[in-house]
Amino acid sequence: MQKFDPNFEDFLKVEPNEPNLEEFKKDYGAVIEKLKNAKTAEEAIAAIRESFVLDESLSTQYGLVYVHHTIDTRDEKYTRYSEIFDEILPYINDLGQQINKLIIESPFIKEIKKEFSPLFIKQIKLSLKTFDPKVIPLLQKENSLVARYVKLIGSAVIEYKGEKYSLSQMGKFTTHKTRLIRKEANEIVLSWWEEHEKEIGDIFDELVHVRDEIAQQLGYRNFIQLAYDRLGRTGWNAKDIQNYREQVKENIVPLAVKVLSDQKERLGYGDDTQFYDYNIFYKSGNPTPKGNKDKLVDQARKLYHRLNKECSHYFDFMIDHNCVDLEAKQGKSGGGYMEYFPALKTSFIFSNFNGTDGDVDVLTHEFGHALQGFLAGKTIDVPSLRSPGMECCEMHSMSMEFLTYPYMELFFKKDADKYRYKHLADAITFIPYGTMVDEFQHIVYKKPNMTPEQRNKEWLKLEKVYRPMMDYKNQKFLKDGCWWMRQHHIIENPFYYIDYTIAQVVALEFFIESQEELKEKEGSKKANKTMRKYLKFCKTGGKKVYKQLLRSCKIDDPMVPPTQKEVATKVMDVLNSYNVEELDK
Repeated sequence: MQKFDPNFEDFLKVEPNEPNLEEFKKDYGAVIEKLKNAKTAEEAIAAIRESFVLDESLSTQYGLVYVHHTIDTRDEKYTRYSEIFDEILPYINDLGQQINKLIIESPFIKEIKKEFSPLFIKQIKLSLKTFDPKVIPLLQKENSLVARYVKLIGSAVIEYKGEKYSLSQMGKFTTHKTRLIRKEANEIVLSWWEEHEKEIGDIFDELVHVRDEIAQQLGYRNFIQLAYDRLGRTGWNAKDIQNYREQVKENIVPLAVKVLSDQKERLGYGDDTQFYDYNIFYKSGNPTPKGNKDKLVDQARKLYHRLNKECSHYFDFMIDHNCVDLEAKQGKSGGGYMEYFPALKTSFIFSNFNGTDGDVDVLTHEFGHALQGFLAGKTIDVPSLRSPGMECCEMHSMSMEFLTYPYMELFFKKDADKYRYKHLADAITFIPYGTMVDEFQHIVYKKPNMTPEQRNKEWLKLEKVYRPMMDYKNQKFLKDGCWWMRQHHIIENPFYYIDYTIAQVVALEFFIESQEELKEKEGSKKANKTMRKYLKFCKTGGKKVYKQLLRSCKIDDPMVPPTQKEVATKVMDVLNSYNVEELDK
């Protein structure tokens, strides 16, 4: 197994070895034999800890391949490494599951549970349900189909005004305050998506059937519960989310419709308002960060030094050790993410800066993820307990977006309030969209034999429920119900997207608490009590399941009434406190 030195100088110069299945078999095989032959609880526990070291090395090696591949999807070396991993990961998963089975069947299970916690054992039992060696060929096919989509998006080249751009780079034009530029850019981008509509539809159609077949072979009714189990969800299920979605329709959708109606009126295009007009929040244009990438990073340093000592320590480490790749460029995969590398004891942030306010969101959102990785990685020695479920992980990141509100002048200068109002409104309009994505996936995987055209029609039906303001007029790609193809989570991370909406509600709770604390401490920019609560939440990691974790950190559950209603009411009060006409000058 590859050895890594956490005392690295430059993260992007840390080279992963070429994946070698025989090497993994040898190292994991040795642990398997030790567990089989353990004569005492101490020997079994020591073997399990050896498996943790192997898992951390594997996670780091795979993560490095993923990072380099997504930075440049055209790089032949990392494309090859990525393809090898796609091929061998199911076999490595089989080795891990052999270890898990031995743990569950161990005569020392009582001592193991005491050493590593009952939740650790519960996670293993859940994991064992999601895998069997007989589905390895199907898992390989699933990986290959996802890789096709990622490569397709990353290799897209858009020509506009004599220059070539990636899809991410086109963001500065699709959100341009000049309507003609916005119109042209969106039409060109949509023409690319329309050109590849059949290919993406076919990739997804294959994926749906492959995932359904995996579920059937593992004894599941359909892919839905398998997806939940893959995500390690405990303490809530599809029925809870169905109830949650109904609450969103009742409490959040009306507020989102009002926000969008106000935006439509503010823009002043009347019945001629096009879908791309909603890409600008103000007629005067969206707030944009002042300065290039290096300037924004310098300002972020200042922000975290003022916010909290622990935050500044880890942000400085990431920048000083090149643990970021921020700018959009051709060949780079779209989107943004954070990865934690346990063998290097560091977090890494990937994004596609394009000159929009989203660049600042990266420096707060992804750093929230990164900070949690550092804090939990420092104190929690069981890898699977360092992070909670995905819904809680997104709470770390989204809450950081709001906790940094008092310092937005560093990025936006006089437009700081313009950003704050837009960002808060966007949080509200996002929740219905993210919930719609989730309901779409439930429909798709409940009826896997639908045609691509039928899936598109289901998307359009949901649009009328969750986003009734949207009118696509003559935009064929969108009128045909193909918007979902642009949401890469649907292809790459099924059923993950609802976690963002749950987290958004909690992030708004942190926002409301921080605002109330600042009002009590008039003249202060620091919400220390709220920050301490946030840091405790991050450090707790995944040592508790969803509902227990929220209770232990005194966070109201978004799935339980009246949390959503109370949050919506208080956010509306804050939105109403802004003088939007002044902001739009």
